[in-house]
Amino acid sequence: MRFPFGNTGISIMPMNMGFWEKRFKDCWAGGGSFGERGALRLASGFYGTGVKTRGAMYSLGLKRRHRVPVPVVSLGNITLGGSGKTPMVEWLVRSLQELDIPVAIVSRGYRRNNEDKTLVVSRWGETLVSVKEGGDEPIMLAKALHRASVVVAARRGEGAWVAVRELGARLIVLDDGFQHWALARDLDIVVVDGEEGFGNSRLFPAGPLREPLGSLARAHILVLTKRDNPVLGRVIRDVAPNVPLFSAPMEIKRIYAPKDGIELAVDDMENLDAAAFAGIACPESFFNLLKRLGVKLMEVKTYPDHHFYSHNDLKDLGFMALRRGVLFTTEKDWIRLEAMDLDFSPFVVKIALNPPQDLFEMVRERLALLPKKGEW
Repeated sequence: MRFPFGNTGISIMPMNMGFWEKRFKDCWAGGGSFGERGALRLASGFYGTGVKTRGAMYSLGLKRRHRVPVPVVSLGNITLGGSGKTPMVEWLVRSLQELDIPVAIVSRGYRRNNEDKTLVVSRWGETLVSVKEGGDEPIMLAKALHRASVVVAARRGEGAWVAVRELGARLIVLDDGFQHWALARDLDIVVVDGEEGFGNSRLFPAGPLREPLGSLARAHILVLTKRDNPVLGRVIRDVAPNVPLFSAPMEIKRIYAPKDGIELAVDDMENLDAAAFAGIACPESFFNLLKRLGVKLMEVKTYPDHHFYSHNDLKDLGFMALRRGVLFTTEKDWIRLEAMDLDFSPFVVKIALNPPQDLFEMVRERLALLPKKGEW
């Protein structure tokens, strides 16, 4: 879960991010004390005022929006937590590369060392930094997209200029940029989690919304990820009736144990006794996916999003692997684990999203990209 204060000018000093994630989620689900829920609702009023004020300042020209001389596509969301945004970034960049366009991804790089530093994570397929320097999601994208570059920057405008001037990018994909007003873009694609939806539909910190639902009308394209959800689709159409809405169902690309070189087929998962762990925004979504594949989950362990595993964590996971035999985790977790000395070998589940071809055709049309390769 990513706390959105950096996008609103509000700042806090979190004493323990895992603690706050759990407390907030408990309250969003109706748990917690009456006093806690009341305090969060009061705080969400201040947060909402900050969001509106910041947006108005950019809209009125009181704050400057930076523009780079190449098209910028933002892929974001309006909720905290995993909505399938990173697989959507991977799909979009792969699709754009079919047009032979040099594409660079600009990301914040959450929970990395020196978050204020602008850094080139990869240069056209060559990964240049460690996961602690670049962040788990940027490194994951860098490893998956061998013909793209990845830049991390707290000031996304600065990162975009680095991509253009130093790397020669001709198109920028802005990762998690819907609330980042400071960088002008030509296309805003917003993803909505087809499983989790908008939670309790309250603004942070009383709920998972980064901004009000009506902000969806500001998008150019909306995408329901993970699974089709007609009920949620109707809610979206009510608040953003003029924005095209697509569905991008989730699919399993690969199940493999990187240390052992073993692959599993989806059919192998049926009635398999196993355990699983995840340090992502919505670990329940991952565990539910395994259950839908037929896995009998005997034990699960969760960690905060972007969690870097300690030696004690690895010891705990090693004992879990011994108890259960088969241990599953996510691709994002493996990115943080692969350089560590492990005495167990987890199976990594790589997922992808499968948007319709019509979605990419609309992206091309909106950006006025020429259909013939090489014209860029």
